[in-house]
Amino acid sequence: MDDSFFMGAPKDTAPGIDGTVLTSLFAMGDDDLRVALSAQLRADFQRIRDALDSEDGYRVGRAAHELKGLAATVGANKLADMARSVDAVAEGMAAPALAVVIVPLQREIDVVQAHISAVSESTQSL
Repeated sequence: MDDSFFMGAPKDTAPGIDGTVLTSLFAMGDDDLRVALSAQLRADFQRIRDALDSEDGYRVGRAAHELKGLAATVGANKLADMARSVDAVAEGMAAPALAVVIVPLQREIDVVQAHISAVSESTQSL
């Protein structure tokens, strides 16, 4: 993977969420597994979202690094790309700059969490 940092949106920006990825994950097991996976994913995204509130560039970078992997796992391509960009530069950023760059990440995490909930509910008893 290329961990380059681009100012502005790259021309080949991936779609926000690939719905087939999450649907496939939820289809692998029964309702109990789907409910457990959904709860775990939402908890992981929330934990990372909270960790992004740090004024420490190293901690924000570590959270962004974890976020890019988790986002890619569930097909949240836009969030993975955003997290990759922040991961590449967070450690060298001052607290005021970090406060600015984490807001879009946190908003996109909220979008992904809502998508996880919606897909989880729509795949009941497949």
